Amino acid sequence: MRAVSNLKVKSIARTSLIRTFVFASLILLVAAQFDAYNQAQLAVVLILFIGVLSITLLTGISGQLSLGQGALMAVGGYSTALLITNYTLSLWVAVPLSIITSAIAGLLLGVAAARLRGPYLAGTTLVIALAIPTIANRFMSVFKGDEGLQVDVGYPPQWFSTLFGEPTYEQWQLYVALPFAGVALFFASNILLSRTGRMWRSIRDNESAASLAGVNFSRQKIYVFVISSTFAGLSGALYGLRGLVGPSVYPVSLSLLLLTAAVLGGLRSITGAFIGTVIVVFLPDWIELILGNFELSEQVSNFLPALISSLLLILTVVINPAGVAGARLHKHK
Repeated sequence: MRAVSNLKVKSIARTSLIRTFVFASLILLVAAQFDAYNQAQLAVVLILFIGVLSITLLTGISGQLSLGQGALMAVGGYSTALLITNYTLSLWVAVPLSIITSAIAGLLLGVAAARLRGPYLAGTTLVIALAIPTIANRFMSVFKGDEGLQVDVGYPPQWFSTLFGEPTYEQWQLYVALPFAGVALFFASNILLSRTGRMWRSIRDNESAASLAGVNFSRQKIYVFVISSTFAGLSGALYGLRGLVGPSVYPVSLSLLLLTAAVLGGLRSITGAFIGTVIVVFLPDWIELILGNFELSEQVSNFLPALISSLLLILTVVINPAGVAGARLHKHK
């Protein structure tokens, strides 16, 4: 029996590794066709994709609704910025350490969440997201209030430039984000295909039945919050490395943006998480391209992407709740 189990684990890991390799290869091929601006946008897609995966695991797979993933991203962002600015650590050291900090935050949140569900859980996480500006201003000497902490991705080491040539700043942003996105994809794929993923789906579908089947749903809820928080923290750490870590970088709307991307693409699908992220990141550019010949006021132009995102979200929920990639989903249901 153990031998069969080990074979399944190896098969899942192999499948996830192949998916990750194909994903990374396609990203590099697409990036080679992009100009500097679109390469920077693609880097943002990869970064937010990790955050949307945290929604996929937490809400799509385990059924726990959170409106505070932006706050967990802030934990990762502030941790990374403080480690880099105060201790002059490399981002390759600071980012993994910030993931640990985010996991601890997720553990604390998960312990509370194990006793909550539905709107009570969503409301609690939303309050946490709303508290970010207050915390930043309360501890001004540490977090620098609304001004935030200046930090960026830096420049590639000499060995990288020697081997691969000197990348532009936008390319380097992409090259930094890609390996982290690949690791996130690999682990998310493993979880969805594994026994853990099946347990989380059983909790989502019917807690009572899952409990009768021997699933400790309180423990699993804590576990999923910890895992989800590590993804959100990693996303937040990379998101802050774009130049600034502050309340304006992690607003409540960021949590809603992640949830919107997850729903548009397919709340229970990794493929959907990526498609939804591409939509929300590139939508303003697509709107500008389509309406470029029309004379619109600046106020209308700024408001239009949010309006169209909202309309797309409503249409998705009404017409196709499973999202763009939903049809494929759920062999894993």
